[in-house]
Amino acid sequence: MSMNYLGTVLHISNSGKLIARSNTTPPSGAFIYNNDKNKVGKIANVFGPTKKPFIAINLFKSVDKNSFLSADDLYVSLNSQKRKRRGQHGKKKKKKN
Repeated sequence: MSMNYLGTVLHISNSGKLIARSNTTPPSGAFIYNNDKNKVGKIANVFGPTKKPFIAINLFKSVDKNSFLSADDLYVSLNSQKRKRRGQHGKKKKKKN
């Protein structure tokens, strides 16, 4: 699995989300990994300036929030950037007679 560098940890918010700073805008809902390549959470929100956005990450319940230090590196998986299908997917079309 190939991963891209996402950014660095800033802090844990009052709502329990991990806040990070990045140089790129990642896809919403992508999975986030730590230095040890362990899956730690999922992107909840991207906000702030477009050149260096802030990223709010929902951590998984199994992850210890206190294990993150300021300036820890985070990574995003290239495989988690799948496109969402829109429209008539899964619906049967009626045949015209």
